[in-house]
Amino acid sequence: MPLVSHEDSIFGRNGAEDNEFELPEDITPFLEGKDLENDLTADGIALWWAPEPYSRRSGHMRRAQDIPLVKNWYLEHCPPNTAVKVHVSYQKLLKCYVLNELRTRPEKAMAKKSLFRQLKATKFFQTTKLDWVEAGLQVCRQGYNMLNLLIHRKNLNYLQLDYNMNLKPVKTLTTKERKKSRFGNAFHLCREILRLTKLVVDAHVQFRLGNVNAFQLADALQYIFAHIGALTGMYRYKYKLMRQVRMTKDLKHLIYYRFNTGPVGKGPGNGFWAPGWRVWLFFMRGIVPLLEQWLGNLLARQFEGRNSKGVAKTITKQRVESYYDLELCAAVMHDILDMMPESIKQNKSKTILQHLSEAWRCWKANIPRKVPGMPTAIENIILRYIKSKADWWCSVAHYNRERIRRGATVDKAVVKKNLGRLTRLYLKAEQERQHGYFKDGPYISAEEAVAIYTATVHWLESRKFAPIPFPPLSYKHDTKLLVLALEKLKEAYSVKGRLNQSQREELALIEQAYDNPHECMHFVSRFDDIKPIKKITDAYLDQFLFFEADKRGLFPAWIKPADTEPPPLLVYKWCQGINNLTDIWETSEGECNVMMETVLSKVYEKVDLTLLNRLLRLILDHNLADYITAKNNTVLTYKDMAHTNAFGLIRGIQFSAFVFQYYGLVLDLLILGLQRPPRRAIQSGCILDTSTAFISSSTSLPMNQETSSKGTFLPTPIPPITTSSATTTSAVGLEIVE
Repeated sequence: MPLVSHEDSIFGRNGAEDNEFELPEDITPFLEGKDLENDLTADGIALWWAPEPYSRRSGHMRRAQDIPLVKNWYLEHCPPNTAVKVHVSYQKLLKCYVLNELRTRPEKAMAKKSLFRQLKATKFFQTTKLDWVEAGLQVCRQGYNMLNLLIHRKNLNYLQLDYNMNLKPVKTLTTKERKKSRFGNAFHLCREILRLTKLVVDAHVQFRLGNVNAFQLADALQYIFAHIGALTGMYRYKYKLMRQVRMTKDLKHLIYYRFNTGPVGKGPGNGFWAPGWRVWLFFMRGIVPLLEQWLGNLLARQFEGRNSKGVAKTITKQRVESYYDLELCAAVMHDILDMMPESIKQNKSKTILQHLSEAWRCWKANIPRKVPGMPTAIENIILRYIKSKADWWCSVAHYNRERIRRGATVDKAVVKKNLGRLTRLYLKAEQERQHGYFKDGPYISAEEAVAIYTATVHWLESRKFAPIPFPPLSYKHDTKLLVLALEKLKEAYSVKGRLNQSQREELALIEQAYDNPHECMHFVSRFDDIKPIKKITDAYLDQFLFFEADKRGLFPAWIKPADTEPPPLLVYKWCQGINNLTDIWETSEGECNVMMETVLSKVYEKVDLTLLNRLLRLILDHNLADYITAKNNTVLTYKDMAHTNAFGLIRGIQFSAFVFQYYGLVLDLLILGLQRPPRRAIQSGCILDTSTAFISSSTSLPMNQETSSKGTFLPTPIPPITTSSATTTSAVGLEIVE
């Protein structure tokens, strides 16, 4: 049986009898005798819908600056179709609100104190009533007088403070006057706050005079509080107030996009100055303790002077080294003068100081010094002085270099001085090395040089190598090679933020040559000193030599890394080459694989230039070979130091990479021998044996079976060629380290 509701039982199912139902005539509505509204009804409804805190009939009284009028706006979502900057302002204001809510702690119960009541209770203070604009004018006037007193106390008659609190010189100041006229942050921050006060007071004065109406006054106040960063320079002396500058800017975006809607439309100004006023009011409340401290220190310094009498004088970083030098020099002078009779002490002291200074200059320049007729005892004392000072000089240089390497904070002057010291130490060691070569060299005997030369000749003949000629006048690739050379030179300046004069000139010359390569080709000629145009010449020669060597197949396939394949592919081929060897994984009789490597160190420094010239003549025109050798056999000069480089290559010459790669090829031939390399080289454009595959099992073996137990040599990182010996399979690699 279906359920029937009470309503359906009275009125019928599905409202069938609703239209026929009528109330009895004796029924009356509730509160029929009361009035529907009275005089307070409209106020009650307005109170009901009023925003917080006006929706309550009673509550605590709050100050005007404590009421955030626009807080509810940024607690809601930003209105759609507004600019991105408004969205950002909404987010920043909401973030600030959330941070304040998280950091706010409940207030502690404290006794209420009133500073004004306490002051009023004393006999030294009295109260009076004053219009606040008049009070503002008094503050500006007294602040102006206070700043002027400080200026004239320092006798800075050439500085003028105008009534807008701008401090300006009345003439062009000398360096001494500029130094004397510097004020601290306390003075300038106080001046800028008074400037802000003057702007606000001036706006109200104009309103009181009737020059502007109330709307213009409100617009002016809103503009002042939203643009304090532009109207004053307070941020220069307390940069933290940039937070307030940004917050007022966000509030400006918030209010403008609420105000400039509907029939109002876009336009300058709106009179809602209270939110920005609150921000700067709270800033003033927070800056007062800091200003109290700063102004207290300023006044104490003005009236009492600096408290520097009882403090020990510290030695500045600038004078630490000179103090040590003076003390060391004084100790040596004391030792020498003690050895002299009283009659000649005064006459000889100046001469001895000159000898000490000259001896130190000679040590730094690495020049031998011998004074004829000087007593041995005094000479020994001077030598002891030079040794002590040199030890201290070197230790400071290495200590500062270690600090720079660690990334510690080091002055730019210290870094520059340290670079000069290390350069001197390097050149002193280099001169000793060159002197050792002149004394004991050459280190390669005539028989060894002939053997090296002969091996290189046989190798080049087996490769049918045609020597590289001197660049012809009408070379078809000259412009392209020059552009590549200029790009390489330009890379050195892409990471440098600041350049000195010579570097700027060099970069300008490179860019000029880059724009006019045909014109620059006329200047590419032989030089001996390194100047910008000579760097371009050497860079062009480097590109030319590599291009021609690549065309002629000078460097075989084992020279790695190379442009022909990226490093990951090289590693893959290395592994594949090992895998392709015959019986490489055979271990039935206890075989094992061994990979060995060796290091050739300081190859750059041990190149014999005479032998290098002969080797270069095998592959280059004799003029190019002589030019390259002469570039390395030259006088190196640094300040007062100079020596001739007769042994080893000079780092930094543009074509050094080609010379060193060729010299490394000669070393490879000496280590590998002449039988094995041709199997791995490219002859007549045909690859006989690649890094990953072998024509036959015999190709992967050493030169003959008798030497199979010794392993094979090949330059790292070429896939090792190993033996199939029953005892040990070895791969020996060679690595050249500079």
